[in-house]
Amino acid sequence: MAFHQKRTWRKNSNILSILVTGSSGCGKTSLVNRFVGDTFTEEHIPTQRIGGKSHTVEVNGKEIRLHLKDTDGDRKYEGYSINYYEEMNATIIVYDISKQESLEIASDILERWRTYNNGNEEAIAFLVGNKSDLEREINKLDVENFAEKENLPHTETSAKTNENVTEMFMSLIHRLANDGDDGGGNKPADDSPSSDGNKQADETKSELKEDASKTVHADTAPSTSTQNSNCCVIS
Repeated sequence: MAFHQKRTWRKNSNILSILVTGSSGCGKTSLVNRFVGDTFTEEHIPTQRIGGKSHTVEVNGKEIRLHLKDTDGDRKYEGYSINYYEEMNATIIVYDISKQESLEIASDILERWRTYNNGNEEAIAFLVGNKSDLEREINKLDVENFAEKENLPHTETSAKTNENVTEMFMSLIHRLANDGDDGGGNKPADDSPSSDGNKQADETKSELKEDASKTVHADTAPSTSTQNSNCCVIS
């Protein structure tokens, strides 16, 4: 297991670090690639240990440098991922809406995040259901109840169709850059591109809830059932 070392929290910095984690095959790397380079591939190449990219966006006239890392949430890689839970400004926990077990893994990751982030009250955990273009196996109401009970911001995306991907990332970045405000009341201009050529998201599609509670709920692993529905964003 990798050595766990306390790292320095960078508050009000022009540099933000975001970890994207979740079950194998849920589309973590695809979400990062879609946001950074607007690319997508059907081929699944498992991420072992840690992958990552850098990106620059503009928020309220200020350039924000992003360090985006993604890692498999499987417990066999826990020795690598736990070192990042405290270091990262935010952790996006991804599950696959078409696979029931992926939400159970997301619940397990959330508990580990709360255990290893050393009580960093400024860090944010964000629950994201990817592959909204597929037939869902996870009941929408189950996820809503789980996210509400755990006080987690939650939305759904599709890296394949590019549905809600930029909006999800920019909503989180606005919240980090604005000390908890997701930017809904300070919308950037439509013609304000990032240095990489990407435009700002127009608006967040759902209002983020309060920062994740620091109390671990051992009895809140979601029970899921099959229900087909078309859902883009859970508000």
